[in-house]
Amino acid sequence: MGGVLAGLSVSLLACLLMLTGVPTASAQASHPGAAQDAPAADLRYMDRPIATFRASLGGATPQQRAERSYAVLDGLPESILRLPTQAVQGSLGQNRGIVFRRGDRILFALLEGDVDEADSRPFDVIASETQTRLDVALAARQAQLHWPNIIRGILLSLLATAVLVILVWTAGRLQSRLQERIQYAVEAHLLRRTSKTFDWTGSAFQLARQIVQLLFLFFVAALIYVYLIYVLERFPVSEPMGERLSGFLWNLLNTFALGIVNAIPGLIAIAVIFVLTRALHNLINNVFSAIQQRHLNVPGLHPDTADASRRIVAIVVWALALTFAYPYFPGAQSDVFKGLSVLLGLMVSLGSAGIVNQLMSGIVVTYSRAFQAGDMVQIGDTAGVVVSVDTLSVKLTNVRQEEVTIPNAVVVGAIVHNYSSRDGKAPALVSTSVTIGYDTPWRQVQAMLCLAAARTRSVAQSPAPLVLQRALSDFYIEYDLHVAPVNPVQRLVMLSELHSQIVDVFNEFGVQIMSPHFEEQPEAPVVIAPGGWAPAPAMPQSDPGETHDAKA
Repeated sequence: MGGVLAGLSVSLLACLLMLTGVPTASAQASHPGAAQDAPAADLRYMDRPIATFRASLGGATPQQRAERSYAVLDGLPESILRLPTQAVQGSLGQNRGIVFRRGDRILFALLEGDVDEADSRPFDVIASETQTRLDVALAARQAQLHWPNIIRGILLSLLATAVLVILVWTAGRLQSRLQERIQYAVEAHLLRRTSKTFDWTGSAFQLARQIVQLLFLFFVAALIYVYLIYVLERFPVSEPMGERLSGFLWNLLNTFALGIVNAIPGLIAIAVIFVLTRALHNLINNVFSAIQQRHLNVPGLHPDTADASRRIVAIVVWALALTFAYPYFPGAQSDVFKGLSVLLGLMVSLGSAGIVNQLMSGIVVTYSRAFQAGDMVQIGDTAGVVVSVDTLSVKLTNVRQEEVTIPNAVVVGAIVHNYSSRDGKAPALVSTSVTIGYDTPWRQVQAMLCLAAARTRSVAQSPAPLVLQRALSDFYIEYDLHVAPVNPVQRLVMLSELHSQIVDVFNEFGVQIMSPHFEEQPEAPVVIAPGGWAPAPAMPQSDPGETHDAKA
């Protein structure tokens, strides 16, 4: 009996070699190393994997074996498909394996050389799994040839198509309603709060429209994906493709679910860090607010710099909190996140040299307390009222109502004159100079300068105007008049008015002003009589002296 089985095995292998179309002896002699040189080939039938060929048989490479085995399987009649699969062991020379057959049809042979070297399972187990996959593929082929199965799949596919169309149509009808709801929510929470400063109507409409469109497209794409899975699984020939799509979907959902579950501890840690940092931030705000309002006195902290100190400490606290929370962010350890961090760090390093210089200069400007918003200052050659002291620059408004922006680095390197009063002290004095000849008594000149200051409405009378004889030159005496402005912001306007009053007073008392090129006294005094103070097209005005005396 054993001899009969052995003879049958040899006969089956010989028949299989005949299927390859190459003589046995010559093939083995001419291709002794084909198994080592030829790449592996997969045998798939009805889109289902059956076996992987790695060894050559009768001169046929693994790829040729796979192609010829597929041709044999595809040419099986329906009568053969109903028969069971038989596995017969046999050997031919060094080729040992199992031949699979149905009836009198030899399908293919699985050799021991086809087994992967990394697979440690017994050859019988691998052959049994191969036979099972072969039976499943041939069963699918038999079911595909059965017309009732095809008709049932078509009918179910048509039903699924109708359901898909109904769902898409319903989603399209709900799209407009959802857009109205989202737009109403945006208007209720955003437009009512910011409508006084900016009209968000167009932006809110576009935002609501884009959100609804994205939701609609995502919903339709999900429906089409599920529809394809259902339709493909209704037919035996496309069932493996449907299973792969379904497996991909479940793997994707499983990955997202596991990612969310794994991220929960990190999110809890981030929430705790955020809550603690927020509490510390509120404490810092309360402390520095008390210092700014002079309710709390801390050595080394001035009320004028309390707000800047609060911002700096808050930035440091939140930067430390972000550093502590960074490792707990989802995906923080991924290569993408690390690459993005490196890119941002490189961009900041290359482009922040000037910004860091301005920031550090801004800290110096703030803590030097040289000026504050509303002060009349002169920075270098620029004079004006301080509008704001920002992180990177200082903004001034000059007498021409021009807004001048000065970088903080320039402010630090320039001489700053602050003409405004600080802490209730008297404002900075404004000075002007005249040169009068020696023939005019200096006491009269001082009195006239003080009278001109008294007639100037924008000059404060406390402290009293001060006249100094700055120099005794060759032809004249240099007099300096120092007065305090009522409003330091109107410093230049006050100086112009003071000059007008000085000219009028000196003309009124017949004293000529020849500065700065006074060399000798002319024959007639160079003055303008009061009657000629307002020739056309000037408008006549009341006597400033009388107005001043009436007020006195």
